[in-house]
Amino acid sequence: MKKAVNKSVFSVAIGMLLVVSCNNPDEYIEQRTKEMELEELESMLSFLESEGHNIDTSDLGIYYIVLEEGEGPLAEFGDTLRLEYVGYLKGGQIFDASAFHYEDSIWEFTFEEDFLIPGFEDGISLMNKGAELELIIPSDYAYGAEGAIYIEPFSTLVFSTKLHDINPAADTGAIGR
Repeated sequence: MKKAVNKSVFSVAIGMLLVVSCNNPDEYIEQRTKEMELEELESMLSFLESEGHNIDTSDLGIYYIVLEEGEGPLAEFGDTLRLEYVGYLKGGQIFDASAFHYEDSIWEFTFEEDFLIPGFEDGISLMNKGAELELIIPSDYAYGAEGAIYIEPFSTLVFSTKLHDINPAADTGAIGR
């Protein structure tokens, strides 16, 4: 059986952020706001730090935890990447995963600028072959105030990622550097 991406270190953290709602259809459902997102994000980051996780921040403002160091050069635009990922919403709900789309759970694609949401693109640029990262992407670098299908406005996204391989843009040979 194929080994999946490590279970997200955020399972407990995002689980604790689960918003409990009433089953009464007449109950008013509050619209999400940026303030709500910032409160949840602060709570998540505080919890993860209290659990001993070392949280780094990219220049763009993406939070990440290195689960496994990779080797070699970082991914660059033009490279062909083989990436495994699981995307989570608050409460631990999975909204996307490479396993949903690919038999071997690995997405192979050419890493191009403006192809992905800015936060995911930024997170991938921090990875090299074999690296495993947890990415915490504030809505400003994801789907913002508009949201997307299955993603509420002002939602921080969490991705568990593993970069299996990089084929540099300049290479025409086999995968891997």
